[in-house]
Amino acid sequence: MMRTIISKLNILVIALVMSACADYLDTDPKDFSRPEDFMNTEKQVETVVNGVYNNIDFSSDDNLWLRVYPMYYDVMTDNAFNRSPWEGATDFARGTVTAENFRVEAHWKRNYSGIARANAFLEAIENSTLISDNIPRYIAEVKFLRAWYYHDLVNFFGDVPLILDAPDLENKEPARTAKSDIIAQIIQDLNDIIPILPESYDRPDDQGRITRGAAYSFLSRVYLYEKQWANAAKAAKDCMDLGKYSLYKDYEGLFIEDNEVEVSNTEAIFEVHYTPQINPSFFQMPLMEWWPSFLPTLELAESYYMANGLPITDPNSGYDPENPYMNRDPRLEASLYYPGAPWTIEFWGRIDQRFEENWILGGSGFKPKKWINNGKALDRTKSEGTNKLFIRYAEVLLNFAEAQNESAGPDMSVYAAIDDLRVRAGMAKLSDAMPGLSKDDMREVIRNERRIELVFEGHRLNDIRRWGIMEDVMKDVHGYDATYLQDMSYPGDGMGTTDKWQYKTKVLDIRSFNTSRDYVWPIPREEMNSNSNMKQNPGYN
Repeated sequence: MMRTIISKLNILVIALVMSACADYLDTDPKDFSRPEDFMNTEKQVETVVNGVYNNIDFSSDDNLWLRVYPMYYDVMTDNAFNRSPWEGATDFARGTVTAENFRVEAHWKRNYSGIARANAFLEAIENSTLISDNIPRYIAEVKFLRAWYYHDLVNFFGDVPLILDAPDLENKEPARTAKSDIIAQIIQDLNDIIPILPESYDRPDDQGRITRGAAYSFLSRVYLYEKQWANAAKAAKDCMDLGKYSLYKDYEGLFIEDNEVEVSNTEAIFEVHYTPQINPSFFQMPLMEWWPSFLPTLELAESYYMANGLPITDPNSGYDPENPYMNRDPRLEASLYYPGAPWTIEFWGRIDQRFEENWILGGSGFKPKKWINNGKALDRTKSEGTNKLFIRYAEVLLNFAEAQNESAGPDMSVYAAIDDLRVRAGMAKLSDAMPGLSKDDMREVIRNERRIELVFEGHRLNDIRRWGIMEDVMKDVHGYDATYLQDMSYPGDGMGTTDKWQYKTKVLDIRSFNTSRDYVWPIPREEMNSNSNMKQNPGYN
């Protein structure tokens, strides 16, 4: 049974609410028909609803560096570094981002375009003469999507204009609305639509639409971000109790294109499908050839525990600094190529067996492995169709564990949620490795578990933001100096370090973080110039 998947091949982008204007909030179409002009059949209504879904992701016509944006969010954290400033991500971590940054503008525009489409549909369906039992469900889907777009906006920009009506030229310069009011609207909409949405769909044509499980899991995320712990735990538990989702059997296989049907039938709750050649996802780009777009940091690598469930800083963990990648959490090898790591990927017509060449190690000593098709050629930037997982069951378990720990303490249900993830990964259970944790200690374990389980999926940036720890973690990041990694033999077999194989570190990126400014992004310059009522976020010009 398919989960909440939108196949972009089947989405018809509806021009009726897509007209882009200089003012992103002025989205009233100038030269196309309005929704109410032709929403006379159920097929037409479905087509318009599908157009609202389309803004979940950047289109294939956008800059390809935008297409891999969930992964690029990690570049803006302590997880990774990008040394290609023209890709628009480097300045965020360095504290030098401006209102002219194309990622800032694209992020704002994508969300408000989706909101405009949603509002236009909701107004049109209210005036439509169509009689169908599915109309309440269509409305629920669109309200979910509007809530999704608004939640993304407030997380990155703080207070933003709350617009619940169709585009209106008489009100094209709205002022900012308090974030708390927008969150209240999001929560109201999600609670209203949960009883309406089905748990699953029977018709093949309906597969991929928003389900009740998607709404429960998204609601748990919203509550979690707002520190409404009891509500977040309940919403996550409501999703768990549906019995519709489970962890996919293999963590590494979860992110491989060949397994997507099975993943969609188990762990995926909200994801976007891609079609090779026609609509590729470009997830191969961060590893493509020698391009230094995405360099995982040593700080990320060292955050992985040992397979026995203990952090490498624990004196009883068995960590060996001369063989640092032996006996580690299996998710490390599933997510990162590290010095000496085995890999079998076709590249430039040959099969490389060891991840040791200086042209790759010369960046940080690491490359992302998660999302990389196992054994497939790296030049498949247009022929790959790797899906993006926006919500999966593992996040629901982590949401529950964090919220339950904060609201009730580290009871057995908290341990059980983390144990499920550890067992799937192939490492010791938390309940065996670290029993009897205090609430504060459990909090740190859960935060680290989120970091490694959800790495490169776009969660880390919002997590360190909502935890209020950005100034603590946005420090200079490190990697390995490849000049000390010259021997082609693999030291992970117990050889340890040699004269030609030493784990010497170097600074990858010097970072700066302004606590009074950098917790939110600047309002885009184009929006500031076109809306006299818009106020810039503090610290930005």
